[in-house]
Order: sequence, then C-alpha cells, then structure tokens
Amino acid sequence: MLAICVLSGCAKVGTPVGGPLDKTAPHIVSHYPLADALQVERDDVVEIVFSEMMDRERTEEAFFVSPTGPQRLKWNGAKLRVEMPLATDRTYVLTVGTGARDLRGNSLEQSFTLAFATGAKLDQGLVHGRVYNAHQPAARAHVWAYDLGIFAGRIGFDEPSYKIQSDVDGAYEFTRLAQGRYRVVAFIDGNRNALPDEEEWLALPAADVEVGEVVALAGDLALARLVAKTPELKRVQAVHENRLLLLFSEAVDPAMMEVQIEGLAVEAVYAAPDAAEKIYIETQTQEPGRTYTVRRLVVAGVPIPWHEPIGGNARPDTKPPSVIAPIGAQKAPGDTLDLLFSEAMRPVALRDFWQMSDSTQAPAGIWQWSAPNRARFVAEQPLAPGAYRLIGQVGLLADLAGHGLADSTLTLSITVGPATAVIRGQVQAELTGPVRVEAVGESGRTYGAWADSAGNFTLDELLAGRYVLWAFVDRDGDGVLDSGSLDPFVLSEPYGRYGESVDLTSGQQVEEVQIRCR
Repeated sequence: MLAICVLSGCAKVGTPVGGPLDKTAPHIVSHYPLADALQVERDDVVEIVFSEMMDRERTEEAFFVSPTGPQRLKWNGAKLRVEMPLATDRTYVLTVGTGARDLRGNSLEQSFTLAFATGAKLDQGLVHGRVYNAHQPAARAHVWAYDLGIFAGRIGFDEPSYKIQSDVDGAYEFTRLAQGRYRVVAFIDGNRNALPDEEEWLALPAADVEVGEVVALAGDLALARLVAKTPELKRVQAVHENRLLLLFSEAVDPAMMEVQIEGLAVEAVYAAPDAAEKIYIETQTQEPGRTYTVRRLVVAGVPIPWHEPIGGNARPDTKPPSVIAPIGAQKAPGDTLDLLFSEAMRPVALRDFWQMSDSTQAPAGIWQWSAPNRARFVAEQPLAPGAYRLIGQVGLLADLAGHGLADSTLTLSITVGPATAVIRGQVQAELTGPVRVEAVGESGRTYGAWADSAGNFTLDELLAGRYVLWAFVDRDGDGVLDSGSLDPFVLSEPYGRYGESVDLTSGQQVEEVQIRCR
C-alpha cells in the first residue's frame, strides 16, 4: 500500500511542515536587576530573557550599555547574560534597540530600556526627540549622546557616553542621564561597522542639549548624506546592436554623466523609467564580434573606472516602445504634462499631437523633449479646473529604430484641481535667521514660503491632498538645509517637522500649525 501511494502521488492536506509563519514580534519577558533598582552589587551579572530564541548577531548589534565600557555577552537559549565591571555610585542604562530580531527576522517593536544604580539614587535626566529621513520617521537609526562634560574625543569617531536606537516611529529617548551638556547624533549603519560614516545617512544636531532636573527636548534630527556617495559601476551589457545598459550601485542622474566608448558613438543617455541606477546608452550600430572599451565615464564630476571589454551585440532592436505613464495625473492649473516612454524616442515636433473629438480636448501649447525618453507639454494658458480626456496621435511617435508605439491609441485622463487650500501657522525657533517652511505632497509636489520675523507663515494655492510640513532656520541664507559636517565637526541648521500629516480639501484653510526647530 505504501508503494502504491508513493507511485500514485497520494497526498495529505494539512498544515505545512513547521506550522504557520511566525510574524509575532519578540519582547522581553524578564530581566535582572529590576527596573530602577538601587544598591546593585558591583559583581552582579545582568540578565535579559527574551520571549523566544533571537538572532544573536543582530541582537548583540542592537544592545547598548551606558555609560559605555567593556562587557562580555553570553547566551543560554533565549537568555542573554551581560558580564561587565560596575563602578561605585553609578547609574547604568541598558538598551535593546529595535534592530534586535528573532530567528524569523521579526524585530522588537520598541526599544527596551533598563536602568539601575550601584548607589543610593538614580540620575533623572531625560532627553528625547525624533529621527527623520526625507521627512519620514526613520526606524532603527542609531542615536548617540556625548556627555560634553567628560568627553574629550572626536564626535562620531570615538565612543559616546550613551547609545540607543530609534523606534518604528523614529522616536528616541535617553533616560537616567546625569546633569550636564550633551550632543546627540544619529545615523543609519549601512555597512554595519557600528560607526557613523559621512557617506551613510547621518544626522547632526543644530545645538547641544542642557540636561537638568526637567525633560529636555533634543529636537528633530534630519538624516542626510554629508558626502555624496560615489556610485560604483557594477555591470556593462550590450542589450542589442544599438543599446548598452550600465548598472550602477546607486541612482545616477544621466544629465550629470559624461560617457565615451572607444569606437562607438553615443547618441542618447537616459535612465530606466523604473530604476534610476540603470542607465541606457543608445549607440551607433555595434559590430558583432568586436569589443569596445569605456574611454571616459564621469558622474557628477567624479571619474568612474571600468576596464572590462564590451562585446558587440548583433541582435536587432525588435521591441516597440510604450508609454509608461503620464507623470502626475492630479494637476494644478499651471502644471506641465509629462509623457515618459520605455526607451529613447525620435525627438520629432509634436505641434499637433492632441486630437479633438466630441469627448476630448486639444489644448494649445508647446512640446519639449526634456530627456531622450520624456516629452513635456506646456499649455499656452493654465488649464481650468476639471477633468480632461486627451487623445494623442501615436503615429507621430517612434523610437530611434523607427518602431511605433506598442499601443495603437494613446488616451490620457487627468484632473486639474483648484489650487485653493491654505495652511497657516508659526515656526518656533531658538536660533535666529530666516525660516523656510515647505509642504510636500504625496506625489512629491512641494510648496514653500518664508516665515516673517515672528515666525508666522502662509502656504497658499495648495491642491487638495495630504501634506508633510517641515521647516528649517536658514542661517547661511542659501535657501537649502545645511546638514553640517562631521570632520571637522560643524553643527547643522535647525530642522523641525510637523508631527502629523495635514489632509486638505479644496478651499480648506488650516490654521495655527506649530512647528518647532531646534
């Protein structure tokens, strides 16, 4: 019977081996010493017990002891023992950050903090704030605090007094700090070397924090790359007889590229519509069996080395182009309309591109080829609010090989909304200087305004939608947020983000929005 079942493919329906996928976040179930314990013996061993077996390497990377010092970590199942020398009359803070995770990759939802003292009292200082990346909460960022009263090293290079990680909502909190002056920095440890490197996402403060008997707000920290990361060229491939693909490690702006191929003329350079790290180069027809070399490749002024030969491709281009999408279907009256194509197109005149019919419009305007695979329409007069259905003459469009569009018709539907919403508020800044306020919409549309001398601002002519508001003190007057420098150390310009997104309807006025920059 067993043999018959095996040969005939007998199967039993049931729960997959191993049970259902574990998606439950781990947590701490017990610990020693107890929270806020006093008079802890100097030879005591700290223990933390997790709810399940943990990824030991990642959990140890997310484990911090403040003040910093030598320590030895030992595991026994889900129990972590911490052996470290304890000093007399000292407050210790142990933190397990949100980078700690179980064997299934589930991370702690919030940082865990345990404070205890070897003396008769605990330090009471508390500093908190948030970390943002592109104005969105940055989870699992490393946050360091330097006690400037005792620190004599280099910020960002030497060990800080306190270490934690930000929570899933970007929040961080240092507890049980001694009174004094502190400097707080944050970073995303992309290379996992436990150091804030300038080519990584790094946030420097605009001011130091005085810690006393009350809660101290460190302010918002905005992550930035202080030194532009040089992209690495990973691969060069001949796609067909007239196209090369250059794959970079980072997004690249083709407008900032210089490229020369030995023996092969370059006709167009553009980014893939779905991935800015993929750069396509349209070339003259390659010779099969011939190898080509990159004579010169420069990105944003930085030479990029590439020494491997490129084999000529004999395969012809047979794939017709397509329209990826109109960029931004929700429009304001004065907006342009962009058509993005899957590949480089012939830059022909599109003067009469829009067709008029009983159900469509043909607005007057001019066309521009803003990139080899992007056409931009600028209306002569701002479009009135309303819904528009536009039909294009696809016969005018062809790629560099002469192939027409894959679709026989091109119909676009856009909505022009009334730009009548308003946001008013005030920026509270502890440092003086011009204050810039910006609102960023879900589509990436940005509105900006300068606050007056009292910090009051008005953002008007906004489309309906959801916006993130942020502000900064433009101390150097260049209109751009200065993120400071790590070496030599230079403070950033004060930054602040409004805590909640603002949802606007047409004509709505939102008042009394308060943004704090520190």
